[in-house]
Amino acid sequence: MPSKPSSDVKNRIFETTKSLVKSRGHVTIKDIAEACYINIAAVNYHFGSKDELMSRVMDSVIDELKTLVQDHIATLPKNTPPEQALRIMLDITYDFAVENVGIITQIFLEPRHKDESGVMVLDAFFSDTPFTRNIIQKLAESTGIRDEETLRAKYLLLFSSFAIPLFLQILDNSDDHAGLKNPSFKEKYINELIKILV
Repeated sequence: MPSKPSSDVKNRIFETTKSLVKSRGHVTIKDIAEACYINIAAVNYHFGSKDELMSRVMDSVIDELKTLVQDHIATLPKNTPPEQALRIMLDITYDFAVENVGIITQIFLEPRHKDESGVMVLDAFFSDTPFTRNIIQKLAESTGIRDEETLRAKYLLLFSSFAIPLFLQILDNSDDHAGLKNPSFKEKYINELIKILV
């Protein structure tokens, strides 16, 4: 039987690692190799190290969230009420965070990665990039606010808002994340954030 092309193996390692980290948070190189039915050396061969693989996985997840938010806000008309625009953005970031709680745990709590991944998050969401400028512009359009500092403050609140319930859930050591997935809690949490942000 012919062997699989190297790019197929590399992609399988990447996607399997992403899936494992999303569901578990902490994974070992042995976990990855076993889930991919390969030896540990193959992971190092394709990515150089587990740290490099994890860095690429976290980059990918951050890019997924940015794309998701941008795709949704791109469809909003200019006269969208601020509450509706904010609700859409909050809903996306909240659901994404709940679905990726393992990645969030990895980014913020895994000692070997938290410095590097913390910088990745800051660069992705809190530095001056086309993404941040696009979201701030959409906030300006929907709220009518023109003051840059006020818009920046609202932006910071918007993208840091999902972290609080996540941290509480992670610290609770619960595997089911039922509190976060409770639609009633999510609705109340988003409503309270909108009161602050509008």
